[in-house]
Amino acid sequence: MAGEAPPAEAPAWQQGRCHCGAVRFEFVLASHKGVSCNCSYCVRKAALHHRVPADNFRLLAGAEQLSSYRFGTMRARHLFCRTCGIHTHCHPRSAPDEVNVNLHCVDALQDVRIELSLHDGRGWAAVP
Repeated sequence: MAGEAPPAEAPAWQQGRCHCGAVRFEFVLASHKGVSCNCSYCVRKAALHHRVPADNFRLLAGAEQLSSYRFGTMRARHLFCRTCGIHTHCHPRSAPDEVNVNLHCVDALQDVRIELSLHDGRGWAAVP
């Protein structure tokens, strides 16, 4: 009918995995934006974070393979595969009901230009 809005596009679900493939997940990719954090942990793991609402993240396989690491305030949960050691995602302390996906775990995005922003986790980490 004339005047009707076109149907909304389906969300762009992407799949990711750890190196060995034991942990697999999918998430809605709302943009090609990633965040690099300079806190002591993120610098060492070299993750590229992409935050999504928890409803837009699904763990497909490997829940039993995930280990968790917490430090500082103990509020953030950093998750990684206990077999290959790859950090796949985390629940950040600044938004514990959301998920930061590691874009480096998404094969389909390896040749896509990601708009990068920086988070000063080193300075922010001292805040309770």
